Amino acid sequence: MEKKLEVTDLHDVNEKSKFSLSGATLYGINAVIGSGIFLLPRTIYQDLGPASLLAMIFDAILVLLLAVCFAEVACYFNKNGGAFQYSKSAFGDFVGFIVGLLGWFVTIIAWSAMAAGFAKLLIVTFPSLEGNNTLISIALVVALSVINSTGLKTSKIFTISITIAKLIPIVAFTLCSIFFIKHGFNAGHFTPFLQLKEGMTLSKAMASTSLTIFYAFIGFEALPVVAGEMRNAKKNVPKAIIGSISIVSILYFIIIAGTIAMLGVGILETDAPVQDAFALMIGPAGKWIISIGALISILGLNVGDSMMIPRYGASISDEGLLPKVIAKKNKKKAPYISIIISCILTSLLLLSGSFEQLAELSVVFRFIQYIPTALAVIWLRKKDMDSVPAFKLPFGPFIPILAITVSVWMLLTGANAVSLIAGGVGIVVAGILYFVLNGNKKATN
Repeated sequence: MEKKLEVTDLHDVNEKSKFSLSGATLYGINAVIGSGIFLLPRTIYQDLGPASLLAMIFDAILVLLLAVCFAEVACYFNKNGGAFQYSKSAFGDFVGFIVGLLGWFVTIIAWSAMAAGFAKLLIVTFPSLEGNNTLISIALVVALSVINSTGLKTSKIFTISITIAKLIPIVAFTLCSIFFIKHGFNAGHFTPFLQLKEGMTLSKAMASTSLTIFYAFIGFEALPVVAGEMRNAKKNVPKAIIGSISIVSILYFIIIAGTIAMLGVGILETDAPVQDAFALMIGPAGKWIISIGALISILGLNVGDSMMIPRYGASISDEGLLPKVIAKKNKKKAPYISIIISCILTSLLLLSGSFEQLAELSVVFRFIQYIPTALAVIWLRKKDMDSVPAFKLPFGPFIPILAITVSVWMLLTGANAVSLIAGGVGIVVAGILYFVLNGNKKATN
């Protein structure tokens, strides 16, 4: 006779299947660490010199403020949707539509930046490919879209391999950097500490550098997703967020410090500063370790984006915020209409800008999700929600307001006019599109 599972047994099984604190922390680290830290040191260094390390600390604090805002609002929901779901519940369909549509668009921008980054790293590693940046990046996007349309899924072995390939060069470089920091001081590479770029004010340089560094932290918004899948979420969610962001911040800080220690102002003269710095530390093999590891890492990110982004668009369609046809699936259960749209838009963006330009545009559009989410913390507390959040921020509205204030300052001071105008145009276009698609509906408040 088959033994029936009691309710308590089912609860125990369910709890065992959830993330432990260490598992959630590793999930967070993997979600945040990307290839930006390999591609951006020169841009990070150019406005402040060694003082860019202070901008790194500033960004870590801002990311933490925004991440804990996501952690609280995520606790109100038991379904997917992210920022657009939070905005829709807090402020109504109109705001939810804008945040959702631009949220999809920002993931497309991020994919275009990643594809451009792959081409850039590939050419740095194999200079004979110089001049083919756009061709390489578009070919990658099209190839991954075709593969994605067949319904193929990345295997666990591939995912684990990519994660290890991502972490090995970062950890290796970090450990070596610790021993070479003193060399940097002796060589005068940290002096003067503040090397302000000509024509820049300190406020402008700090905001611009912080905006650049912020790209390397993109992905932290995925951290609160594990809230409903964690044991003892009320205690462990904030611990996992603080732990993962702290670890990533330390790794990033030491990587930038180690690169400055080895190259100094020479960072401005190379397209591969981390690779060149590691070569000086351990010999020619160092450059290849970083280059190959970074290539595998960014390829894995592109694979992940090619699978996630079309499904993000399809999920918005499923929520009724976009036409249902966008979520239409083929026989392999792949949302092929959304795949085609994502592929075309990503390719068009690749024709329009470089990695650095796309990275900044990606960050500007990300704040269109981050700021409403921080505001939603305040609004959802006032609404009669069905559930009480397992994790609630202390000090009332202080943390969300601080996160919003710092975000707005960094955007207005650090972003270039073109990116800000693009963000404004995106909001206006999304607003018009809402009324075009929902002309017979009334925007809710």
